[in-house]
Amino acid sequence: MPSIINNFDKLASHGNTRGRKIILDILEAGLQASDPYDNVRKLINLKGKKLMIGCEEIVGSTSDDKPIKKPLVFDLSKIGKIYVIGGGKAAQRQAKALEDILGDLITEGYINAKKGEPKQLRRIKVTFGGHPLPDEDCVRGSKRILTILKKAKKGDLVFFSESGGSSALMTLPGPGLTLEDVKDVTRMLYFEMGASMWETNTVRWNLVILRGREKRYVGEATLIVLGVFERPPGIKVNVRPTQGHGSYVEAKNILKKYGLWERVSQSVRDYLDKANPKYATLSLEELRKKRHYHFRVISPEYMLQAAEKKAKELGINATIVASSLSDIGAKEVGETFAYMAQEVENYGRPLKPPCVLICGGELIVKVGDKKGLGGRNQEFVLSAATRIAESKNIVVASIDSDGTDGPTDAAGAIADGYTLGKASKMGLDIFNELDNHNSYYVLKKLEDLLFTGARGTNVQDLRAVYIGSRTKITYSALPEYLQTLISTKNPV
Repeated sequence: MPSIINNFDKLASHGNTRGRKIILDILEAGLQASDPYDNVRKLINLKGKKLMIGCEEIVGSTSDDKPIKKPLVFDLSKIGKIYVIGGGKAAQRQAKALEDILGDLITEGYINAKKGEPKQLRRIKVTFGGHPLPDEDCVRGSKRILTILKKAKKGDLVFFSESGGSSALMTLPGPGLTLEDVKDVTRMLYFEMGASMWETNTVRWNLVILRGREKRYVGEATLIVLGVFERPPGIKVNVRPTQGHGSYVEAKNILKKYGLWERVSQSVRDYLDKANPKYATLSLEELRKKRHYHFRVISPEYMLQAAEKKAKELGINATIVASSLSDIGAKEVGETFAYMAQEVENYGRPLKPPCVLICGGELIVKVGDKKGLGGRNQEFVLSAATRIAESKNIVVASIDSDGTDGPTDAAGAIADGYTLGKASKMGLDIFNELDNHNSYYVLKKLEDLLFTGARGTNVQDLRAVYIGSRTKITYSALPEYLQTLISTKNPV
């Protein structure tokens, strides 16, 4: 199988070559396990005129959050039309699996995917839109998705392929709002103020009429949601009581929290103040009346566990430190992991080397008014590099499972104890570039960027820190004068 990391060999050719090879092998294994295609094929089976949806290893639930304990069975002779819609970085891969299973049984379909991805679908149409900031193509594709949703009638089957990235890619501004309104809110919250993705989505979901409201428009048709989740089960992201994504009040509170209520456009303030229930998400009571089914097709634990398994196959102690460490500054987390690595290197705790610390989640970079180029994975790695300087045992790497880190063509980066010294010899000031959030510039010069291209999945990031064993020095290998001192009973 070809390497997912396109420049694998080049990355492993300098610095701590042994450690780099090990950590890249671990990343490769994790990335291989993050593709949702195979799980959709396991979940959905066509047997004659029977369409079976469900399997033991993939969790499913009904619209009122009850577990699906046995496969759903649909008699195709009684099904009207089959539609496929969706959006997100993994939407195409799931839709591709549906195409391969259902073929010409699909009546019509439309997917919004991220620009830069190759087109994978034949029967289902695709619009490639902007991400993380939406563009006119997102709006155009979303209108077509909405048209298909409104066609669905009782007896029809609608598959919704959703994943991270859909909040931007399925942008369809509410009445009286413009695309620029949504873009400005996203830019101010997420990039300038460093708000969490959950907070950012809570606001922008209340400014659009499609994303988060698919269930409203599907009418009496049966909806099957195939989800690529960005967080493992049980991980909480909201750190204070909220009223949920569908609450206009909560959106206003978040904008006020970051001092943005008076900075956003008047049209945004008017829209949230009006709080039109026609464009809100469905209430729990409304949802209970719907024939909706949700399946967690894949999520970060697949990637993290595969990385951990690979490390152990290589004879390396491994632990998943946190499955979803998110919404914390990339620079600070990079430095923290560097300190943890030094603890392992020097004291053998909490693991004895050789070992690897594995972590998932999405960090943040609060850019403010800085104009540098980079991404959260690149900033994490470069920050760690400043703390592990001169170590002959530590290697750190971080990669975005979707293949693009921030507004760059790189997926992530790698560094070791030689990185800071190499940068200094090249006249690169890592500390200054970090202050300007310009990690891409430095890492490109060092040839330490990881490249995969857009991958068609999104289960957040994979971070790994490898700590090798210290080299043991034998007595015979010591210089003669040191051997003399050691053999003397009272060396001076």
